[in-house]
Amino acid sequence: MSSTQAGQSTVVHRLATLLRNNGDSVLDGSSTLTLQVGCLQHLTQLFERHLLSRTYQHGFLALPSHPADTASLLEVQFLFDMLQKTVSLKVLKLDCDIQYVVKIFPFKSLKHLELKRIPPHCLEGLRGVYSQLEVFTCSKGVGSLEELLSLCGGDLSSALPWLELHTLNFSYNSISRLDESLSLLNVLKWLDLSHNKIQDCAEFLKPLTELEHLNLAYNNLQRAPVLGLSAQAKLTTLILRNNELETISGVEQLSSLQSLDLAYNLLMEHSQLAPLSLLHNLNTVRSNAELKLLFSVIEK
Repeated sequence: MSSTQAGQSTVVHRLATLLRNNGDSVLDGSSTLTLQVGCLQHLTQLFERHLLSRTYQHGFLALPSHPADTASLLEVQFLFDMLQKTVSLKVLKLDCDIQYVVKIFPFKSLKHLELKRIPPHCLEGLRGVYSQLEVFTCSKGVGSLEELLSLCGGDLSSALPWLELHTLNFSYNSISRLDESLSLLNVLKWLDLSHNKIQDCAEFLKPLTELEHLNLAYNNLQRAPVLGLSAQAKLTTLILRNNELETISGVEQLSSLQSLDLAYNLLMEHSQLAPLSLLHNLNTVRSNAELKLLFSVIEK
């Protein structure tokens, strides 16, 4: 056995031992299974070689009831069974890692998925679980929303609604504009697009009828986002700090807004803050000291 094979065998054994000892918390979703891309690639290669050679099923795969011929294959079968039942997964690529194709086909039961430094075109298998995902997080790899929301990464599928997705966190990416793929998120309640390069939301947020939390901090926005009538009545938190806002016109339409963060923008005049006086449910305004003073003047 080569040193590489021995190392890979050790990884399989350690992961199998970890899941035998802590599998309950992974299966009930209270713990997240975290894998580096190299480890995941090795696992999927083993599954394809030993378990999926006859049929490549998209649904849940039942393993043979008889024991495997070897202890190592028994561990592979155990891992495949555990991965099929895993609820929450994080896959990350370290800076030193080679760029691998990331296949998530073994994960049939996913509800929470987090990707870090994974280019969308390298991701395969999202099409098989997208309709059941409830929480989706991607950082340091996304250039546009449609790459994942419409095309499902490397699957290049046709756009279909995300039926269960209530939380989307695409912060810390290089997204410069929004697009129509947001209209696929019919039940989304929590959206974080902070730390991107967005200059204007246009009207792409209007289809998000259930939105309650919106974070657009650390972008390049010059005006407040425009929401549809339903979201205007439901949004409770809006975070717009560290943008280039010179006006907050339109914010006064957010009748249920309770928390608003406007710190570090270009709001210097009393008249620019006038809409705040119309927000009767607002109880928290995060801002620099100068803005706090101006807000107190408006209330008086």
